[in-house]
Amino acid sequence: MKFQCVFSDIDGTLLNTSHQITKATKNKIKELHEKHIPFILVSARMPKGIRFLQEELEIDDPIICYSGGLILDKNKVIYSQTIEQEKTLKLLTFLKQQAICTTVYFHDHWLVYNSEDKWIIQESKITGIMPELIDFKSIHEVHKILCMGESEAISILEKQLKQLFPSLSIYKSKPTYLEIMDGTISKSKAIKIVCKDKQISIKKSVSFGDNYNDIDMLEVTKWGFAMKNAPEDVLKRIPMHTLSNDEDGIVHALNDLMEE
Repeated sequence: MKFQCVFSDIDGTLLNTSHQITKATKNKIKELHEKHIPFILVSARMPKGIRFLQEELEIDDPIICYSGGLILDKNKVIYSQTIEQEKTLKLLTFLKQQAICTTVYFHDHWLVYNSEDKWIIQESKITGIMPELIDFKSIHEVHKILCMGESEAISILEKQLKQLFPSLSIYKSKPTYLEIMDGTISKSKAIKIVCKDKQISIKKSVSFGDNYNDIDMLEVTKWGFAMKNAPEDVLKRIPMHTLSNDEDGIVHALNDLMEE
């Protein structure tokens, strides 16, 4: 086999626009599993938001959560990097003054101020995760802060936060979502950690992604495919493309690699 491992983003990549995994994709991943080729899910999601997809795919490979901030192999923590407590408190104090929906993630906990907020309800439907209400003053460690709001407000907030907190990783995962994590984490770093732990050559790995936070992952693997539905800037940056997430792009690219 030409490749030994596959790393895949979830939203906009593994999942189609109906937030589902197609039958063709499931069959291809099953085929890989029978050949003992790991299919590793890489996402800004929390563990709960990834594990139910693993169950659907009938795989138990490691998972990369919070865009590399947390790596789990079954229940074993391979790597964990949170935002510094002092920065977390400053961030939450600033964000509480904004007209933005702010939520906090730590390991398998999704913490919110108001579970009835329309953005929380929307995210819960997408991920299948129910949030927890908590006093944010008691929070000490955070893997991710997610801000949700109208696209214009999110763009303004992104610029403000990048000026106030230049050492953090701050990016839009979509026009209405702003992800905030420790500045030292990345999907590419996480992939290197997993490859080392599993004794897999990164030069024999494949990756799939559809957004800006996938670029470093697509560049570090031997074969990095941008989905056709990716933003134009991503498609210009990444030379290898495949079909969209609604056209079984993962299956199409893997079939081509297996035939070469």
